[in-house]
Amino acid sequence: MRVYGIKTCASCKKALEFLNSHSIDYEFIKIDQNISQEHIEYWLRFVSADKLFNTRSKAYKEHNLKGKDLTKKTQVKKLWEDNNVLKRPIIEHGLNGEEKLYVGFDEKEYQELFIGS
Repeated sequence: MRVYGIKTCASCKKALEFLNSHSIDYEFIKIDQNISQEHIEYWLRFVSADKLFNTRSKAYKEHNLKGKDLTKKTQVKKLWEDNNVLKRPIIEHGLNGEEKLYVGFDEKEYQELFIGS
């Protein structure tokens, strides 16, 4: 399992705390240093760009992205150019032998997804 995020992000901290407290192995990857446009395109195979954009972020508002009808190419470019518009954490996992992506932190959903109850 790979967890993409920023160590100072509150949602990332909660996610890592959850994974650690349940002894779930993961690899943490700094989202601001290791993400290519191709990788963002890969993520978009699993979720819509709406899920990847952090609409509450300052960067999203500064880029004036609300309500804009962006092409997929422009979405990828915006997500890549400024990682602050990415919702975090982004988790790639292969549970049950199936590649999946989970964006954000919700303790109930993590419980269901990673613990099963």
